Amino acid sequence: MNSANVISIRKKGFGGQISAAVDSIIGTRREQQDFAGLIVEEEQVLGVVCDGMGGLEGGSVASSSAVQLLLDDYREIRPKAAFSDFLCREAVRMDQCVLAKTDREGNPLRAGCTLVAVMIAGGRMDWVSVGDSRIYVLREDAMVSVTRDHNYRRELEEALERGEINREFFDNEIQTKRSDALTNYLGMGGIRRMERSVQPLELMDGDMVLLCSDGLYKRLDEDQIKAMLIDNRVSAQVAVKRLNRMVMQKSLRSQDNTTVILIQYHRLQEEK
Repeated sequence: MNSANVISIRKKGFGGQISAAVDSIIGTRREQQDFAGLIVEEEQVLGVVCDGMGGLEGGSVASSSAVQLLLDDYREIRPKAAFSDFLCREAVRMDQCVLAKTDREGNPLRAGCTLVAVMIAGGRMDWVSVGDSRIYVLREDAMVSVTRDHNYRRELEEALERGEINREFFDNEIQTKRSDALTNYLGMGGIRRMERSVQPLELMDGDMVLLCSDGLYKRLDEDQIKAMLIDNRVSAQVAVKRLNRMVMQKSLRSQDNTTVILIQYHRLQEEK
């Protein structure tokens, strides 16, 4: 793990309700452009992953600045309710923060980053997503993604549903590399799409919440990710490290930066 791109804070006295871990690898890239933050406190948890994009140091500046802003605001505001609203307001601030970044000559940095963030308190989870990083929830033996990718492929799917393009055009376009191209991210100067929890998700005993950059799911399919989580339920720290180890084992010539946060929820005895 490159600890320079991960902020992890734990407060003493947490009653065993949450176990959480974060792990990040650079892959075969020359620079780490993922950045992650994890704050585990007695009453609530905040997790965030941003995947940067941009030439030279642009992507790392975008993602680190966005994560740092969220963590700083969280510690200053100390939200205790309306977590989804807090996360959405923060996404707007993070977008403006990244947009305002400049290079050493004072020119616009023209970089961006994705965002996935969750807050868990009182057995409920709120979340926000911009871009193509993902949030998965594993409950017993079933895993679902609560986010949708903001890329050209999704634009094509929606255009096909509206009858604006035909099936032949759709099938040809999704075979191209540009189908993965992001159409929405922080740093655009106005977020086109922002997905959020409309209502908090009620967590059940044993639920696992996984935040990840696209380096994970573009190398491992969802069945492989699910199997690894199920096989390592006893330790969040072991699970995230084994996920990234498996990513590198499956890599051939190249592997993107890959960052994962795993949060395991355990209902307290008196709550059962």
